[in-house]
Amino acid sequence: MKQERSSLRYRYSRILPWLVGFLLGSLILPSSALAFIPHWDPREAFFVRQFSYLFFMLAMLFFIYELKQGKLHQHRGFRLLVWASVFFALWNFDCFIGQLFALFFQAQITGVPGSWSQQLRMANLGNWVTYFTKLDHLLLVPAFIFLYLGIRAFRREQEVGEL
Repeated sequence: MKQERSSLRYRYSRILPWLVGFLLGSLILPSSALAFIPHWDPREAFFVRQFSYLFFMLAMLFFIYELKQGKLHQHRGFRLLVWASVFFALWNFDCFIGQLFALFFQAQITGVPGSWSQQLRMANLGNWVTYFTKLDHLLLVPAFIFLYLGIRAFRREQEVGEL
């Protein structure tokens, strides 16, 4: 047991300088983040994003189905997780539709590009759908609130000993 501890200390003492050097080196000599993709153009990574929206939406719908089939929605925490899943599924559907419309309908913006006085002209259905699907935080914030409340309900039930 004592020899095990000393070997672990030896390993950590060998790794620690490398770890500290790596962390300090990344602070002193940062490199560009090549993995960051600002999606200004709706065509960038279109299929990957669309499939991820659909996959996550279907996962949430399957999660809701399984909770209902298992009769787990009788617990408050699971009911809140069902509501979180509903909002996550709606958010993914909203993003899917928004990206689809943004691909086919160019937003008609008037004003000087990059200025504070730009306006979106609501000339066609595509602009309306694009505008309303950009308000996706109205679905995502309640999803995270319900997720938090569900997890908190599980913790409280565990403290009481009900679960």
